Amino acid sequence: MSTPTSNRSTQKPGKLPACDPCRLLKLRCDHARPVCSRCQERGRVADCKYRPRPFKRPVDRVSRRRPREDEPRPVESRTRVSGDASVPSVQYPNPGYLGSSSHTTLFDQLQLQRDSDVSALNQEIESISSAPAAHAIDDSLISRGAELIIDLCRISMTQSFLQLFKKWVDTGTNLALAGPFTGPCASTTVQILSQCDGSLTTAKAIARNLFYHSRRSIKVHSRITFDQYCAEFTGQSARWETLGLFFTAVCRASVDLASAEPLYGSEQKRRKIQKLTLSYSDRCLDLCLPLDCMDDLQLVLQYENFISHSQVDGDQSKDFKFKFLVMIQGYLSWRKLGDVAASLFALGYHQQQTETFRAAPDFLRHLRQVAFCRTYSADKNVSIFLGRPPRILRKFCRFFLPGTYVQSNQEASRKPAIWDLAEMPNFITDSRWAALCAILKEDILDIFTEDNYDKRLQRALLIDADVHAQWNAVPETYRLQCSLKACDRRPVDRDFMVNMKLNYLHVQFLLRLALFRSTSSEPDHALLGISMEMLSLVVETIMLKDQIINSGTSLVWKVAYYGLSAAGLISLTLIKRSFVTENSQISTSKVFQDLSILVGEIERGTLVYMDSPNFILLTRATQTIKSLLDRMMYPFQNMASELDTQISVPVGSEDIVGLDGNWGLWDSNSFQDFEINFWHNLAGHPFLNE
Repeated sequence: MSTPTSNRSTQKPGKLPACDPCRLLKLRCDHARPVCSRCQERGRVADCKYRPRPFKRPVDRVSRRRPREDEPRPVESRTRVSGDASVPSVQYPNPGYLGSSSHTTLFDQLQLQRDSDVSALNQEIESISSAPAAHAIDDSLISRGAELIIDLCRISMTQSFLQLFKKWVDTGTNLALAGPFTGPCASTTVQILSQCDGSLTTAKAIARNLFYHSRRSIKVHSRITFDQYCAEFTGQSARWETLGLFFTAVCRASVDLASAEPLYGSEQKRRKIQKLTLSYSDRCLDLCLPLDCMDDLQLVLQYENFISHSQVDGDQSKDFKFKFLVMIQGYLSWRKLGDVAASLFALGYHQQQTETFRAAPDFLRHLRQVAFCRTYSADKNVSIFLGRPPRILRKFCRFFLPGTYVQSNQEASRKPAIWDLAEMPNFITDSRWAALCAILKEDILDIFTEDNYDKRLQRALLIDADVHAQWNAVPETYRLQCSLKACDRRPVDRDFMVNMKLNYLHVQFLLRLALFRSTSSEPDHALLGISMEMLSLVVETIMLKDQIINSGTSLVWKVAYYGLSAAGLISLTLIKRSFVTENSQISTSKVFQDLSILVGEIERGTLVYMDSPNFILLTRATQTIKSLLDRMMYPFQNMASELDTQISVPVGSEDIVGLDGNWGLWDSNSFQDFEINFWHNLAGHPFLNE
């Protein structure tokens, strides 16, 4: 039996050669013969070979330089994340996007020598890359995949899931990013699961085949068609991402459709289906990530999985009664959004001006633009909602707005966007507007950090002009200029229009909030008017929820994000004495009506249920608003005297209530997210605690 030192006579003293896989991947090799322990553990016995002359340099050399654009590029030992994935490459390690300041780029600019035997090196790399990918998959990972296949076969609900998916798609909606792929993914998933007979052997065979294709790069070139691209991950080339997208779509369908007999007819069964299908989506994604094969398909699954978690688990981050459970749910959604942002950066999609990005086919380039814009918008919205700093900053990015007319984020920030007047509202236009509003929101968040009020006002005036210019540039076919009831459009189109209008109002709301002076005795009439309009639209959407279809922003998110912000500002204004005595232009009956409807829908359970997303936040806000409405039923002339005679201050409220009765929730001049703490503190106001 040979030993690691059996060939030392032909090698340099004290130095042993590494096998080809360890050498190419720059891993430590124990030099064992005939197979090193690392290759043995990784299942690469056939690839473990030692070069006959490992320490001999070739005589001929070629200079290492950058190839020209028209010159074929040699295969490199590192994976380059680019639009052309047809070039064979080693899947691990995956460094991701390497910018102009990275160490790799700097060293590539040096005129270094490289081996002349490039073709031999390429053959070695290709032999490793073309080896059966499933051999490199850990047995425990294959076992996890087989367990998932067996679970799916055991419940025997695939056909029911497919019917629910088709019923949902027939309404005209789909997944915002993965919509074009859900149909092929659904048929492929049904076909794969029909091959399982319930045995562990069959399940492992299916899982091994899914891993084999999941490890392979999706071949992309500039002339590839959409059908050819889909064929890379559907049919016989199915991957774990394929199954994950189907179950994500089914989860979203159960979120949108209140009833889908015989799968579910009650809210309890509906929530069970939501959590079950979302767990399947999670498991498919967890099986993809360890493979370290970053691509567009995995990015799409990550984004849609995050959106489903936001709609099923919610985004709230803390509470007093159910603190541990809510923190886990809120953290999970926040973390998954961070994972999507990290993948975008690793793929280099935050720098879309590069030749590599532009070389991709049109449908794939648009997909990447939509992916970045929607993630960029979600980053701003969730950051504001949770009161956390954003992860994606525009000054470090160069992205283009999706749609027929290509426009960069720098151009959009200086002049109104250009729209295609013939295009109807869809996910492209929705993503385009969401990105524009996110740019404005990021600028507004910068204003909150400005201590000088005059400078803050000056910057706010410029942003205000941009807000109106962008909204006026939007075609009238996209804008909701009448009541939702009078809007004669498809249910999904109505929801698109509601989303755009609420986003526009929210930008104005944040801008006025940035200029709000809590020490002023005068209420901000403009801010109050915007709040009332935003709350009124949310309430109308609640009342007509059966006549709209979720187009990417769920009704619960609309209420929690837009509705509570407006209701919080209105509640603060109602408590002020100046509101009653001076705001004669405000319809008090309309305010009471909208707040009462919001409270009634939440209390009766027609909007949220016990374990629905953001249930605790909405319940806390409802209790406070209801207490306010009960107190407001007293004659208005008694309110001022009650406030003047109120001298008791609740315990723990000294930092928010002054002796003069001024309510200083915004004394810190930071943006207010109207989350749990806001409603908890507002409930402690003396006016509501007599």
